This record gives sequence, structure tokens and C-alpha cells, in this order.
Amino acid sequence: MSETTRPTAPGPGGLVPRFGMYAGPNYAGGRALRPGETLSAEDWGVPPVGFLDDVTRNHDINYTYIEKVYTGNDAASRSARNQALWQADKEMLGNMLRHQPGNWLEAQYRDAAIKAFVAKADTSYRPHVDVVSEWNRDLAGIDLQFPSLSASESGRAQWKVFGLVHSGATYTSTGMESLSTSGVNTQVAMLFNTHLRPGHIDPLKPSSKDHAYPETDRNDSRRILVPKRDPTNPYVFTAEGHIDGKRVTVWYDQESMKLVRTVYSGDQIESETTCQGHPVTDEQGKRYGYANYEVSRLNHVNGKPHGDPVKLPTIKAPETPPLQESEHTRAIKPNVEQGQDAQFPDKPTTADRAWHSGERAAPQPAAPDDHPAAAAQPTPSQTSQAQQFKDQLGPKLAQLGMSEQQINTLAAAAVKAQTRFAGQGDVQGYYLSKDGSTIALRQAYPPLREFTVESALGRSEQGHWAEAQAMGATSQVAVPAPERDTQPAPQVAMPNTAASSAARV
Repeated sequence: MSETTRPTAPGPGGLVPRFGMYAGPNYAGGRALRPGETLSAEDWGVPPVGFLDDVTRNHDINYTYIEKVYTGNDAASRSARNQALWQADKEMLGNMLRHQPGNWLEAQYRDAAIKAFVAKADTSYRPHVDVVSEWNRDLAGIDLQFPSLSASESGRAQWKVFGLVHSGATYTSTGMESLSTSGVNTQVAMLFNTHLRPGHIDPLKPSSKDHAYPETDRNDSRRILVPKRDPTNPYVFTAEGHIDGKRVTVWYDQESMKLVRTVYSGDQIESETTCQGHPVTDEQGKRYGYANYEVSRLNHVNGKPHGDPVKLPTIKAPETPPLQESEHTRAIKPNVEQGQDAQFPDKPTTADRAWHSGERAAPQPAAPDDHPAAAAQPTPSQTSQAQQFKDQLGPKLAQLGMSEQQINTLAAAAVKAQTRFAGQGDVQGYYLSKDGSTIALRQAYPPLREFTVESALGRSEQGHWAEAQAMGATSQVAVPAPERDTQPAPQVAMPNTAASSAARV
């Protein structure tokens, strides 16, 4: 089976809400955990209900490892632990930011989770982690709705788009938490709620005492229907509501991937809509239990079938991006997934220390000539991209007083910018602003990405660049700014490519 038949521990999960089978404190494998409890191999074997749930499963794996290995109480150990927790958070946040859910359930949780984890990190990891700087270097602008963070005088994050309380309250009060943890995957959760549209979901209210759903008793037209597992058959889920003046029941069989939505007029059936799923073949879709559904509707007259079923548009399985994992996550996952049989080191290993400090992801210096295999060389694709940048902008940047080293640094930053937004088309051109302070990359979508020259240069390089500006070098050339399709794209703060400890998610 692609989905779990285990009865879940549905929301509410407390102050921090739950999602799917793994997201939420003291909650994993679809069940509530006792403090300090170790998950079993069976727990880890429960499939996630979708991409975001899979991302949080990896996050749980990293946290489990950290809790077992980073146990010291001295100042150095606490610092290492907080750095490790933040690396796990960044990996999860990067995946979330790169994913644009196609349904309101995942979209609402994603919004709340990103804001909650950044707020938690900014509060909990001080002074061992500079969350603002690392967010701006590694994560800002992957999704333009989550731009760079600014810091107050005390160093605390200030983010105008933070609607943390509202996002979380909307997710829990409307029943999204209970829906996502009900045991069905996110695609089926949407099939139970085809009557709803984003932004038109009311908070849940107590159901009627007799559950008869007369029109004067309850109206669920703008409320979520939460699937309930049949106590006699763990593969069957049902829900019932009063929608648009009609009583509606939804029945779903997880084994046969068949869902039937029945609309009643009084006590008689008015129509039956059947969704018959056919499992997808891609590995991620199979992992989440996704399917392509053939849909048909059979109308009834006087409670009896009338005519032939009418074929409706097919419902396609959701598309999801590949799950991005660090080398550290891939290395520890098989061990952690053994549950109680897992063996953990007594203290962080050399690989762990490199991971939590971010050294693993930094560009490595060339190895001595007698060890050519150890050299970390750029890929041919990256070399080609960097050369394209230097061919297009190198002469202009040199005229502005920029050294060859600085041009190479900016070329590396441009390559990273393209890598961060992979899948949005090859770079069609590089552009320099009139004052020489900003570089833009035009891709198929979104049409324009920008980063500032200053943000991409290291501290020493910034000093040399400032000197060139003070000497008036930047006024020597005026390069027309690129034409923009609509509004100017917000600036994206790029990583400091010269820093040897730049951590990547």
C-alpha cells in the first residue's frame, strides 16, 4: 500500500500545529509521541502524505540524530547543537520555499511553517547563529513572497510579511490541521472538498446534535469536510455535510483508489460522482499515493439512475519538485530509520562538525598536484555559465574599475543565482544597472532576478570596490538597464561567495 492504514492522531497538536504524518512537535509516523520517545522502524515506515510532509520527515530524521548525538551541556556543545538544528531547519525551509503547492491545504501550512520556523530560530539559536544574515545569504528570494530580512538594533529579525499568528490560526481553526492528519494524502483531501475555493473557508463549528443536517441546522458550503476512518475497515474514509442546500456524502476506498461523492435531494439520491484513480508511475507520486482520476457523474431521477454516466475532466496527480537532501541527511537517514536499532556516535563526528558549521557546502580549495582526485572542481556546466557571464559583462565591469578577481566572484554569484532558481529556464542574458551596483539575470520565468554587487563580494573585495567607487570609476560607463516586463523585480541578496563557510541548503 502507498498510504498508511494506521489510525492517526489528528490535530489539534497544540501551539504548533501538525501536518500530515510527520510535521509537529512530539508527533511522527501519524501518532503522538511521549517526551523523549524513540520512533520505531514501523513509525518511520509510514509514508508521507505529500511533498511537504516528506520534507518534514527529513527534518524529523535530522532532529532525531541531533538529539542523540549533540548532548553536551557546555557552551561549545550548546553552540554546536544550535548550529546543527539551524542546518536542519535551513534544509527544510529551502525545500518549502522551492515548492509552490497547487492546493490551499499545503499552501496554508507552508506559509505558517516557514514563518514559524524562522521566528523560532531567531528566538532560540542566539547568539550561536545569525539567522538574519544566513536567511538573506541562502534563502531570501527563492520565493519572492519571502524576501530579505532586516534586523533591528538588537539584531532581531524584522519582517513585514510576518503574519505568523494569522497563518497558524487560519490553518487550525478552519479544520485544515485535522484534514491533513486524517490519514488520506493531500490529493484525496482535496477530492473530499471540491466545494471549497481558496480564501472562502470558514472556521469549523460544532455539528448538530442529531447529525441530520437539515438546512436550518447547518451549512457546510464554506467549511472543510474532514474524512473519518471507518472503524470496521481501516482502508475506508467517509465524510458528510450540508452543502448548497443539499446533503452530501463522500466515500473513499484507499485500496481501490475509488471515491464517490453523492448528492441528495431530501432522502433521494440526486447524483453520484465517481473518481476512479490509476496509480502514477513516478517514484515520488507512488510514495505519496497520488493517482490520475477518471471522473464521471451519474444523474438520478426520483432516486433512480437516469441515463448513462457523463464523463468529466480527468483529475491529474499533483506535480512535485525533487526532494533536495544534504549529503549529511542522506548519510544518516538509513541508520535513523532503523528506530530503536539505530546506533549513534557518542559525540559529533568530523562529518557532523563540518555539516553544522557549513564547511561541507563551501567551495573547496584545489588539492595539491599529487592528489588531483581530491580537488573540488566546478562542473562543465558551471564553468560555461561563469564564462558566459564574463564574456557579456566582464569588459563593462573592468571599465568600472573592477579587478579580475572581483569579476570572477560575481560570475560565481551569478552561477549560484541560476542554480538556486533551477528549472526556470536557462539564463538568456546578464545585465548591469546604470550605476553599476546591480546585476540582473533574465530567465524564462520569472523574467528577471537581481543581486547587488556589494552583497556578492567579500569584505576585502567590498573595500576595493568602495575605493573604485570613491575614485569615480563607476561613472565612466553608463550601461542601459534591461527592459522589464512589468514591475521591477525586488533585489535578492546573494551569498557571499568569498566566504569559506557559506552553508547551502
